[in-house]
Amino acid sequence: MIFADSRYATGNIFTAHDARKNDYFLTVFRKYPTDASNYFLYSWGESDRMDIVANQFLGSASRWWRIMDFNPEILNAFDIPLGTTIRIPYE
Repeated sequence: MIFADSRYATGNIFTAHDARKNDYFLTVFRKYPTDASNYFLYSWGESDRMDIVANQFLGSASRWWRIMDFNPEILNAFDIPLGTTIRIPYE
């Protein structure tokens, strides 16, 4: 189930079937933001955490995924090297 306020709510649901195990897997495909003028650059600091940065700039720690959407090259929010320049969306 995907809730209406979920970041996946507007995504396309894809169902895959594994015939060997007779299992089904659900995947949601989403489009990442493409508006190049709708963000600013931020240099990742030593004590930064994604939830704290989201709270500081987006007004809520639960909006961390918006920052991750603007930085699809970052695969792990817990392993961002010091000094990495990330994009923070304007909200």
